[in-house]
Amino acid sequence: MSEKRRRRIKTAGVKAETSIELLEKVPTPTQEFTETKEEVKDDGNDFSEFYDESGEFLWEKYEATCPTQNRTHNPHIKTNNGDKVFSREAYAQELYDLMEGHSAKIKPVIQEGEIHTGVVYGVDQNFITVDIDYRELVYVKANKESEEVRALLPGEETAVLITDTKGTLGGTITGGVKHKTFMDLRAGIEEGNTAWIGQVKNMIENGGYIVRVQGVDCFMPGSLAGINKLSDFGSIVGEEIYVVPVSFSPDRGTIVVSHRKYLQALIPGAIQELKQTLGTEMTGNVTGTAKYGVFVEFNKCLTGMIHNNELDETTLAKFKSREIKPGDEIKFFVKDIISNTKITLTQKEVTSFNPWLDIQSRYTIPSVVEAKVKTKKDYGIFVNIEEGVTGLLHVSELPDNSIEDYKIGDSINVQITRIDEATMKVFLKLPK
Repeated sequence: MSEKRRRRIKTAGVKAETSIELLEKVPTPTQEFTETKEEVKDDGNDFSEFYDESGEFLWEKYEATCPTQNRTHNPHIKTNNGDKVFSREAYAQELYDLMEGHSAKIKPVIQEGEIHTGVVYGVDQNFITVDIDYRELVYVKANKESEEVRALLPGEETAVLITDTKGTLGGTITGGVKHKTFMDLRAGIEEGNTAWIGQVKNMIENGGYIVRVQGVDCFMPGSLAGINKLSDFGSIVGEEIYVVPVSFSPDRGTIVVSHRKYLQALIPGAIQELKQTLGTEMTGNVTGTAKYGVFVEFNKCLTGMIHNNELDETTLAKFKSREIKPGDEIKFFVKDIISNTKITLTQKEVTSFNPWLDIQSRYTIPSVVEAKVKTKKDYGIFVNIEEGVTGLLHVSELPDNSIEDYKIGDSINVQITRIDEATMKVFLKLPK
């Protein structure tokens, strides 16, 4: 979309107008010069010295004595593009700003094919007029626009594509919005922080979907249609979804969009909400199975795993007989939130008590508590402080990095140094 071009009033133009005014004041050298001279004299102006013997007006001589030649630049006036203001009147700044505002509206001739952003000026059965901050309004034929466009109200902002510059300025809002959307989508590829609502129009043979975003048909690969692989690819056709532009295909001239990237952006917020509902029975859909359990997608953007030891009897029987399929609805409880991408689930009812809700009131910093060794890693030891609360004793806090001196199930005393409720982590050291 071409940018609005602006043309400033040049100083030379102002001088030209001033010169015209001066010409009107200069008397013509005729035999009636005496009468004219007398008339001018009444105004306090006498130009007789600026005529030669032949009656020719001596412009160079006149300009040499003109008061404007003696004025100096006023550096206190804020100007643009190196302009200089010579006036020292109190209103000089205000006058300059006024002239600059006027000059901004004086633009070159608008060309067909340009996209301009403007404000709807008027709407009737025949035309929609758009003010694009130009000397003319753009006339849009209402019967050639969509219902959505015809529903626009005066004062609403829109884009318009210029289609006719002969006579009355003509354009199309539908074409303007479409082209502007395309350019905005391309610009959003690098930013990656804007989601657009689009409608999934149809599936295509080579895999993927056509998603229409404000009139622009974009391509969404099947792998970017969700957090996990869809079990029913036709299920989202016709739906409105949020997508993020991720790339541009020059061969197709198509914007590639991703619903997956939008969902990934929702995960941190969804995790925080999930922490407040631990112990509540939830419903999700199976995305796949492995020999050790079932993977479940829930709350639109979260994925968790139910270990086969955590399945109820009915589901376990179906699991063993391979009756559980992707897309199946399944009920569960959240057992533990290890990270944004690692959530353990269970079908065995868990306590509704969330130990993290008031953990700061139960443990002061620093405080020494008894804990049991849960797991050992190269970088430290994880200990259970209480049900649902695990802390890390980093290897650097152990004497001589002696991880092997500790066995799983051992009870040890640890000192709490920091509690991070957002990430559900407790940091520990050995008490002195």
